[in-house]
This record gives sequence, structure tokens and C-alpha cells, in this order.
Amino acid sequence: MPEIRKASAVDGGELRRFYAGAFPDRADFLSSHWRWLYRVGEFPGIEPLVLVEGTRVVGHAGAIPFTLSHDSVQDTAIWFVDFSIVPELQGQGHGKALTEAWMALCPRRVTFCNDLSMRVFLKLGWTERAGAKVLSQPFELAAPLERRLGPLGAVAGKLLNAPSRAVLGALASGAPAIKVGPLPDDAAALSALLDDRAAPTRVVRDTAWVKWRLLDNPRRGELFLVEAGGVAAVFRLFESLGRKRAHLLLVGPGPGPARAAMSEAFAAWALDQDADDAWLAGNDETVMTAAAPVLRRSRPLRFAWHGDAGAPLPTQGVDSDHDLMFP
Repeated sequence: MPEIRKASAVDGGELRRFYAGAFPDRADFLSSHWRWLYRVGEFPGIEPLVLVEGTRVVGHAGAIPFTLSHDSVQDTAIWFVDFSIVPELQGQGHGKALTEAWMALCPRRVTFCNDLSMRVFLKLGWTERAGAKVLSQPFELAAPLERRLGPLGAVAGKLLNAPSRAVLGALASGAPAIKVGPLPDDAAALSALLDDRAAPTRVVRDTAWVKWRLLDNPRRGELFLVEAGGVAAVFRLFESLGRKRAHLLLVGPGPGPARAAMSEAFAAWALDQDADDAWLAGNDETVMTAAAPVLRRSRPLRFAWHGDAGAPLPTQGVDSDHDLMFP
């Protein structure tokens, strides 16, 4: 009978083998950086749980802990991520048992998930929230059209690239000038720019969060601090599967018009960087609405909450592990 253990208690080679089977595109990253991603050791008692049969890892429930502030009271909460059970053990109650053991790690829980996982969460008393989504836009059209339409799609995409970028550039032409640079080493200074201390409910982006998510990030070299109009943001530029991607990870606090302008500036910056794709995610209405005219593909995210906070949790692309799903 499989048993549930902490990830740190199993053989690293077995964990790597499980990642290779369950998350093949991300296996190398998870195998090398799972302790960083899941903040192992930062929040005592909280780390991923695994289902083990003999010495073999056959299930996994990832946990990313963070500090949640609600009505000025701070508590630990956890993101439910990277959940998987090997196919031959699915439908036998192991997923429910692993989820219940994971829920016992912390009373405040949140997740973005697929339809299959959502059915499990709803049975366990979670509440589904609306409003979260992914916005994206391919600027290079040949590859995506080839996947859909074959060789003729690739030809059409190459012909459409220039006029499409011209239209999108015109839509983004009113964006403000921005100051772009590498992330500074001063975690306290970054926290002052990025943590919305006035929000009634928020992910606390204090110095510990900044050090973990930004400064100690294995992909820190892909991150940029951007400033304009008294608002700071974090952009990411990187290569994934042969495509150059631009991600808007976070827009810090400030006046609504300035935050909206930063979102518009991201779209213009992505075009200037000759990105093939631009992306952002979350439920920040100011940020999402301002980006929508250029990032015209919208996909809803299934978002579930379980805990005692009374308001929906504001999230952006830097939260959970969305931005890190791209190999």
C-alpha cells in the first residue's frame, strides 16, 4: 500500500525519475531547483508531499508557502501546485488521500488547477473563484499557424508577421517611456517598490519574499526592474522551446492610471525586444484591462480557495508557479 512522505525524505534519484515522467518539460528544472521553488526550510513543516510505493515515488503534491495579509493580520498560506498520481494508481482514492494530507500542512490554501483537480477540491470544501485569466499574444505567427494549418499556415504567418506587428505597435504607441535595468541586490528597496501594503488582502512581498522569488531565482538574469510614473514592475525575457518570450510578472502599487500605463508599456517593450510571444496572468483588473488591446488572447484560469480569508486573493504572473511552467 503506498504511503505519504515528505519529499525531503525520499531518494533524490527517485524524485527525479518521477519528475521526468510526470512533468517531462520541466523535469530538469524541478530536479535541480525544487527546494528553491517550494521554499523548503523557510516555513517549518511545509514542503511537498509524495506518495511512495516501496522506494518508487508514485504521486506528488507541491506546496509553495507564502505570507498572506488579510485585514492587517499576517498568516502563512500555501499554493497547491504540481499535483500528479501515476496513471496505474489513479481512481483508487490515492489522489484524495494525498490532497487531504497536503491540506493538513496549513489551514489557508489556494490553487490554480485543471478540471480534474477542481472536482477533487470542490468535494473537499474548496470554493471556486472567478476572474483570474491568462492574457497572451503571439507576435511571430508562422510557427503557431503551422501547428494549426500545416505548411500553408507557416507561409501565411510569415506574410502576416509584419502587418500584425504594425497594428499591435500602433495600439501600444501611447505607452510611457520606461527605465529598464537588472534587479538590484537590495531586497528591502525592492520590497518597498513592489509590496502593496495598503491592500486589504495581499501576498506579502517583504524582503524574504523578494529574496526568494526574485534575487535567489535560478533565472534571475532573465528578470528586469522597470520603472515609470512612480510605479515599478518586473518583466522577464527568455527563450523557451525555440521562441523568445516576454512575461509581465508583477506591477507594484501606485495610482491606477500609472499602473495601467505600465501594463501598456510592457506590450510596447515586448514588441521592441522582438519577442515572439507576450504573456501575463492573474486577476489584477487594472493590469489585465490595460494589456488586453494588445494581448488579445484570453484564457480563464480555474482558481480555488480554501481558508478563512474573506476576500479573493489578488494575484499576478509572479504568483504560484505559472511563469515557471515554460521549459
